[in-house]
Amino acid sequence: MSMWPHQSEVDQFYGDPRGDDGGPSKAWESANIIRLKAPWQMVTAWDFKPVNGILVHKKCSDSLSKVFDQIWQSAGQSQQKINEWGMQLYAGGYNFRLMRGSTRLSMHSWGCAVDFDSARNSFGDPHPNFQHIPAVLEAFKSQEWTWGGNWGKPDGMHWQAANV
Repeated sequence: MSMWPHQSEVDQFYGDPRGDDGGPSKAWESANIIRLKAPWQMVTAWDFKPVNGILVHKKCSDSLSKVFDQIWQSAGQSQQKINEWGMQLYAGGYNFRLMRGSTRLSMHSWGCAVDFDSARNSFGDPHPNFQHIPAVLEAFKSQEWTWGGNWGKPDGMHWQAANV
């Protein structure tokens, strides 16, 4: 049995992030979303500004921290290796929004999804770069995170602490 809920059960597991106005619930955000720092330096994938941690749900933060630690160790604690792999290019964490092309909320809305290196792992790319970086894939797999690179329409930048 997986440590993570199915997508249909995320409200029960992570709580309901919806506010009364149809937007995000500020009370839910305050109670559940935390800032997690990686052991390496990160920048935003779109404008390369420094990132001072990523926003994620507190229920998956320890697991994501273990993923990051494993990646950091596999990289020999080398920022250069992290950069080669694209893990310094942060492309998203908690963000209350709909799934692309859907009326359903994205897993990012619960803070249980993260994206990295969007340029080399774009949505729909059948050959995402991360498929060539076993250390990254194994680190997320060790914590049972689902990789979007394996989906019918690949989303190689995306990992989530929720089962499809």
